[in-house]
Amino acid sequence: MAVNDAWTFPARLVVVADRDYIGDDARWLALIEAVGTAAAGMPVAIQVRAKGITPVEAADLATRARAVVPANVLLLLNGDAALAARLGYAGAHWPEHDIPAARPALALAYYSAAAHSAEAAARAERGGADVVLFGAVYAPGSHPGEGAGVEALRAAVQATALPVIALGGILPQHVAECMATGAFGVAAVSGVLGAPDVHAAIEAYLGAIDETINTSRTQGAVR
Repeated sequence: MAVNDAWTFPARLVVVADRDYIGDDARWLALIEAVGTAAAGMPVAIQVRAKGITPVEAADLATRARAVVPANVLLLLNGDAALAARLGYAGAHWPEHDIPAARPALALAYYSAAAHSAEAAARAERGGADVVLFGAVYAPGSHPGEGAGVEALRAAVQATALPVIALGGILPQHVAECMATGAFGVAAVSGVLGAPDVHAAIEAYLGAIDETINTSRTQGAVR
């Protein structure tokens, strides 16, 4: 395994706060607040994802989510980059079908992009993304579906110079296998939002990430 120390994206763990997975807005916002509290000072980003609602509803929920997360936690808004900039999010996340041809001229520090293929990972780089979320690697825990596998993840890593975050059915015990492909880190939905203790779940992921990185460096595999 190789660890690239040149990448500057500040989060090795992305918690995807998927409203559809939770179902209840009050509980969803409470979980975002809990994740934000646990993530303070840690290399963790939160992606706020609320699909299938009106623009007015989306703006309201995005505003409420921004209000419950500490300012020092990296917060990304799924989909609407202009809304993210207006509300003071650190960045926006592009679904694969929304990856632009060029980076928008908005006051956002980071753009992440979803990719389900090596081609899409390369397209995200051309579109000005800072990081790629590739998945699903394993069968997702948050919705039905199959995993593409770690070799598909490896192909995505090799297709772009951007850091790649592995997503989809990933538990702490999968971290080493995913990062052995060259992935920068991992993302979780159910592994954090569905855990009985959000703080403990985040610690478990970060512990696995740190152990993997330290092992790589000990073995002299830094590139």
